[in-house]
Amino acid sequence: MNSAKILTLVATTMLGLGMTGVKTAYGAEPSQTGKTDNTDSVVQIDGEAAAPKFVSVEEDDIVLSAEQHAQGLAIPAKVFKPKFDKDVGPGPAILVMHGSGGLHKMPNGNDAGACSRDLEEQYDRWGKALAKRGYVVLMPASYTARGFCDMHTDEGRIPKSYGNRSAAIVSRLYDMDVAANYLCEMDEVDCQRMGVLGFSHGATMAMLALHWQMDHALTKFRGSDKGKEVDFEMPNLSGDRPKFKVGVAYYPGCGTDGFLPKETGEGVDIKDKYFPSADLYVLHASRDELAQICTVDASVKGASGEREIQSAEVAATKDIDDRYNIEVYDRAGHGFDSDEKEANEPGNPSAATQARSVALNQLYSHLN
Repeated sequence: MNSAKILTLVATTMLGLGMTGVKTAYGAEPSQTGKTDNTDSVVQIDGEAAAPKFVSVEEDDIVLSAEQHAQGLAIPAKVFKPKFDKDVGPGPAILVMHGSGGLHKMPNGNDAGACSRDLEEQYDRWGKALAKRGYVVLMPASYTARGFCDMHTDEGRIPKSYGNRSAAIVSRLYDMDVAANYLCEMDEVDCQRMGVLGFSHGATMAMLALHWQMDHALTKFRGSDKGKEVDFEMPNLSGDRPKFKVGVAYYPGCGTDGFLPKETGEGVDIKDKYFPSADLYVLHASRDELAQICTVDASVKGASGEREIQSAEVAATKDIDDRYNIEVYDRAGHGFDSDEKEANEPGNPSAATQARSVALNQLYSHLN
């Protein structure tokens, strides 16, 4: 099956053929697949026989210790936890990585440091929705930690070193590392049942969280031309970092801003190719140019699909299942899950609903 997929992908790219059949069964409506719809299901904590009843969502603002961060940064973060009608054991958890609009709103009087304590509506919505379904949720605020709130509307406060897009990727690797370790060590969390969810820039980070050769990638980047432009130390990530069981990436930039090589083919070192170590579900938009490197789907103008091809090549070489799954929503634009309606206007207003169903069903099926 892997060999067939890779041959199809390579032929599509080389011949410039349109490929619209890339969409996989996971993206279909439950009625089409015959599978149970678990969009609103609460995950099991202590087993079905002792299933607790959800009571409410608890929220907390915390700070991830600078001592545990490779760059010595204290990272503000938001925690959402489910409260049940009785004591329960450790349950599943999800690390959520925000996009380039930041996690917190701009200063508005309810401030804590550089930004407001208030979350952007999209993340408040997701945090509560996931906690209601039984997940512990952790959202690190990468931008707030660095003194600004939004890459687009707060440019004057962005640190000079963070303006280097590759450096921003590397910096957030360390944020993600300390956040994942903190989440794993929480009493309420079963470290064997952790997933990662990201949006836009945070979706790129979610993809990297699953990358099978991350240590190799960081070592190679240090010696690259782009790596030499980074003006801070790039130590190794923690060797015993948690392993995620599943990843969901909403409209990522699959080019990773130059952090990972994009080359495909037999002459490329297999370690330089992207491959997710757990099932990855990329939810993208046909009108989003960031989708070009993610997929060979012909509905995306200029699609080249290097990441999809790389993953298929690794799977074929290793004779293992390809864990890279992508769904492209026709006529949808970047940010289609955003609470800002103009992000998906004009476009496909059903994309957000369809993608949300995919995300919640896959998180449930992998972490329940």
